[in-house]
Amino acid sequence: MQTSWPGHYYDGRTSTRHAVTVFLTPSGLEISLSDGSRIFWPYHELTQTQGGYEHEPARLERGQTNPASLVVEDPGFLPSMRTIAQREGRQFRGLREFPRGARVIVLAGVASLALLGALMLWGIPALAELVTPLVPTTWETALGNSVIPELAPVDLRCGSRRLRENVDKIVTRLAAAGPPTPYTFRVTIVESPVFNALAAPGGSIILFRPLVRSTETPEELAGVLAHEMQHVRLRHATKALVRDLSMAAIAGAVLGDVSGIGAFAVQAGRTLTTLHHSRGAEEEADREGMRLIQAAQIDPSGMIRFFETVKAKTANAELPGYLSTHPETDQRLARLKALAAEVPVHSTPLLPDGRWEDVKNLCQ
Repeated sequence: MQTSWPGHYYDGRTSTRHAVTVFLTPSGLEISLSDGSRIFWPYHELTQTQGGYEHEPARLERGQTNPASLVVEDPGFLPSMRTIAQREGRQFRGLREFPRGARVIVLAGVASLALLGALMLWGIPALAELVTPLVPTTWETALGNSVIPELAPVDLRCGSRRLRENVDKIVTRLAAAGPPTPYTFRVTIVESPVFNALAAPGGSIILFRPLVRSTETPEELAGVLAHEMQHVRLRHATKALVRDLSMAAIAGAVLGDVSGIGAFAVQAGRTLTTLHHSRGAEEEADREGMRLIQAAQIDPSGMIRFFETVKAKTANAELPGYLSTHPETDQRLARLKALAAEVPVHSTPLLPDGRWEDVKNLCQ
């Protein structure tokens, strides 16, 4: 049986990705870094956050605040770890066994909640926490695709190929710098009076034109995109939408049944346009978004400057719609500045051969 595997290690303190070799032992993982140093992770201290679905890499985390993480893409890693770890390996879910057993538990929970209507107010948020990690990414993608026509009608989409290509380059650079993800990020720019950006389940991101026009540099827009990409990766919108589903629809989501998604699309679109993420979700997207910016070697001051612009517009009461979904600008700025100061970045420009002022205003 194979006992060593290539992977990538993140120490939780910086955004640097380290190529490592992971050795499986009966009591834990031995992680060998390129400089020759080794780290030992006991199995009982680990939490698995990815690896239950096809084409999804295994991701293990250690620690509570800013946990270190390990990503292994080879699908044989988890089954081998479960075998070698023996009893302690039962906590780790493999590709085949994860959906089946877990879905039975969830569906039993759904039935129980249906009988306990008096607990609905408290049961649905708790159920969303349980269900969301079990929802296949194929279902998320199908839902995201179904709400795009509601949020971004074809006749209101930006027709500038040059603008779209520049935005896609930013997304590609960010995605390449981050950990492996099952999502493909797609950005749609919409002509609208609304100052906002939002992330739909499955990788779809919508930028509204006033927000794009407000950016002074592509680095500022990169900050917005990094934040929204992390909302997708962390499944924040999916969790919010699960709370709106009927019991039957929740069961369908867990089972990956996309047949009823169309009927839910209008409601999902309305939920996303007014979605107010929890403070914890916003802080998580900020933190991971800044780490992504740093890993991509993009100037982190762009992300900070964007929120300074938001703060200035807030003072003039220009952004009522944005404020309803992105509160606490002062606190956010303080957090972002602290995060940016933690990791020096030798940045390279996103648009070295063009003027962002010309590009951002392109829309036909």
